[in-house]
Amino acid sequence: MLKGLVLCFAVLFAQLAVLNILDARLYNAQDVRQANTAALTPHKDDEVEEKSEQS
Repeated sequence: MLKGLVLCFAVLFAQLAVLNILDARLYNAQDVRQANTAALTPHKDDEVEEKSEQS
C-alpha cells in the first residue's frame, strides 16, 4: 500500500511539472504575440493632423 501511495504522488508531481512547463511556454507565447501586435500598431501622426487642420 505504501508503494502505491508513493507511486501515486510521483505520478502526480510528474503531471504537475509537465503542466507547469506547458503553462510557462503558452504564457510566453502570448507575451510575444502581444508585443508583436503592439509594435505593428501605427501611431498617430501629428504632422498630418496639423496640415489637415490648416486647410
